[in-house]
Amino acid sequence: MPVFDSPITTDETNLKKVLGQKLPTLLLLFDSRQKNEPLEDALRREAKKNAGKLLTVRVDVSQNAKVHAEYNNLPTPAIVTITPAGFGTKVKSQAGNARTADLRAHIDHLLNDAPLAKAPLPEAKPTAKAASAPAGKAAHVNDATFKQTVLKSSQPVLVDFWAAWCGPCQVIAPYIDKAAGDYAGKVKVVKLNVDESQITAQQYNVRSIPTFILFKDGQPVQRFSGASPTQIQQMLQEAVSG
Repeated sequence: MPVFDSPITTDETNLKKVLGQKLPTLLLLFDSRQKNEPLEDALRREAKKNAGKLLTVRVDVSQNAKVHAEYNNLPTPAIVTITPAGFGTKVKSQAGNARTADLRAHIDHLLNDAPLAKAPLPEAKPTAKAASAPAGKAAHVNDATFKQTVLKSSQPVLVDFWAAWCGPCQVIAPYIDKAAGDYAGKVKVVKLNVDESQITAQQYNVRSIPTFILFKDGQPVQRFSGASPTQIQQMLQEAVSG
């Protein structure tokens, strides 16, 4: 296997082949119209430092929209860490609007399982109705209970696809529990562990986490990925008003 000591720039046609090197991979999604020299310099340093044990890959999403969509259109520059998994790959962590410190932290998480630091949870702006609702906990569903709890629900259901190792999932968890109480009786808010319920996660093409999918009458009607209370609040409000 060749040893790469500098970042590989590739495109949507060749990305799968590059990831076939079967090395842990740090994928940088960037927009060539936006310059970020400190991050690019850090990427080059990390590629040289970790040559032989880490693959560093760059994709210009302004020219490769399919790749950007595959990773849920994370705000650029974005970091995605990827591990070899069987005959394919698996996303281990991801971060949008990445900084140099994020690059180092995600590489350490990828190579050494170092925990990712928890960012402060942004304060949501609940409506008057939500503010007066009681606090609660989001229920947990799995492959066996998903159909009955989610697809057959008479209420809209917001599903949080998460995993125990996912830093952003842990950051957003308190807000998800609060939303479950705030919207009780209007929208079900549930959580599904993608490691424990891979069939459902694959069925809905969950490629990065946290991913949130809103179901109505058994059908997915909205989805996004990322730990954004604002987007979750908007989705819940639209579920109630729609």
